[in-house]
Amino acid sequence: MHVGQESRATILVVDDQPFELAAVERSLNSLDLQIVKAHSGEEALQYLDDQEFALVLMDVRMPGMDGFEAARLIREHAPNRRVPLIFLSGARREEAVIVRGYASGAVDYLSKPVKPDALRAKVRVFVDLYHEREALRRQEKALGLRERQVLESQRRQAEEALLESQRTLSMLMGNLPGMVFRCSPDWSLDFASEGCQSLTGYSAAEFTASPQLWKSLMSPEDVERIVQEAKQAFAEGRLQTAVYRILRRDAEPRWMWARSAGVFSPEGELRFIEGFMTDITEAKTAETEKERLMAGLREAVRQRDEFLSVASHELKTPLTSLSLRVQVMRKEVDAHAGLIPRERLHKHLESAGTQLGRLASLVDSLLDTTRIISGRLSLRRERGVNLAAIVRAVASGFETQAMRVGSPLEIDAPVRVLGHWDALRLEQVVTNLLSNALKFGAGRAVQLRVEEMGEWARLRVSDEGIGMDEGVQARLFGRFERGVSDRHYGGLGLGLFITRQVVEAMGGQVLVRSEPGQGATFTVELPRRSPDGEGGGAQDEH
Repeated sequence: MHVGQESRATILVVDDQPFELAAVERSLNSLDLQIVKAHSGEEALQYLDDQEFALVLMDVRMPGMDGFEAARLIREHAPNRRVPLIFLSGARREEAVIVRGYASGAVDYLSKPVKPDALRAKVRVFVDLYHEREALRRQEKALGLRERQVLESQRRQAEEALLESQRTLSMLMGNLPGMVFRCSPDWSLDFASEGCQSLTGYSAAEFTASPQLWKSLMSPEDVERIVQEAKQAFAEGRLQTAVYRILRRDAEPRWMWARSAGVFSPEGELRFIEGFMTDITEAKTAETEKERLMAGLREAVRQRDEFLSVASHELKTPLTSLSLRVQVMRKEVDAHAGLIPRERLHKHLESAGTQLGRLASLVDSLLDTTRIISGRLSLRRERGVNLAAIVRAVASGFETQAMRVGSPLEIDAPVRVLGHWDALRLEQVVTNLLSNALKFGAGRAVQLRVEEMGEWARLRVSDEGIGMDEGVQARLFGRFERGVSDRHYGGLGLGLFITRQVVEAMGGQVLVRSEPGQGATFTVELPRRSPDGEGGGAQDEH
């Protein structure tokens, strides 16, 4: 029913500061309103006695009668009891102040400086209520007394419920750790709660002014995926849950969790989509870290099981050989009754000694690995340790093995290359590198070269064997790592790990250069002086 043209709504703005009154007036200029300004609570009460207002915007802190006292007096005056009241305050949003404001009869509370968009939105709501109230009044004039009484009761109940809902909704949305949203079927944003500012770096006004802004923060693939998932969920009559990433205003990527529902017309047409979203970046990061740790744990268990298998095999091999050699010696003793030829006995003992040496080497490697892991690797530095002499001595010990595998040793070293090093550990490094070269040298020559470079010394061990690719080189110095299968070459995968740890403990570095089928060159570079500049018999703990 047409009830006539709406009149302009009048609102009352109360503030003792002229510039604050002017600021509110400027913010509301775009609305079709009549604005009355009062400079004190007393003046506001006089205006309220003289005319009707759709809304009162009142400053809390004023000299004389403050906003709370003025609100109390307004509520005690029957004709003005229903006028909506919004407090304005420059104080922090402390809970006690807000509660007192609501207890004084306020329907909302805005902090200064007031954001124009927020102020206009709230004023528009209460002006619309005022127009609806006025429309109801005009209708009441055309109805009978009984109908007017019914309408008045319904109007009051609806108005009170609406005001209460508005206050509850405002409180909830202001404290949610996320953002409430509503968008059109094409996913352009129509409404965003104030939580969007902390979530994305953009204000609610920016989202409503640019409906496509939200989609621009997401990747096109995520937008397409979410649209398809939403269509399926809404068609099946269920909520949609989505997880995706956005790019905040400060270019920081963040993970979002969103749940939304489709709102349909009676004819079954999708009218809009409503939902809630929140930031789950911390939870997502924790989940990723958990997955990384679990993968690391699985890899550690795999390495442990593989190591136990390899170690059992490596330790069993010399034990088996030693056991067989002892059995042969026992049989010969029984058969010859003490008349075993010296050469044969010496051969048996030499073989047994070799296997015992191999066992001792394996156990030493395990012990060194334990020391390294626990941070107890010790160095005993000495002055005048000759790297060239150590290389020649180690090479001499490998001559028999080198001849057996067909890999002649070629040594290029000066008489002396001296430094402040741990001689035994340095011998261990050369042994590991030379053993490795003979194992993978494919029966070709192995070169050892020692150079003096000022304050540094360099050792190169090169072979012409099977070589390795970059992937193998990247993990070669890891614990229990092997460049090839242990079925073909054996070993615990500890030699190069120990080598790197020892070299780095002495302040140096070890590098590898290789290509598949082209052999490998290991380079050790060591400072000739210890990192602390001292030599002698000092012992370092690492």
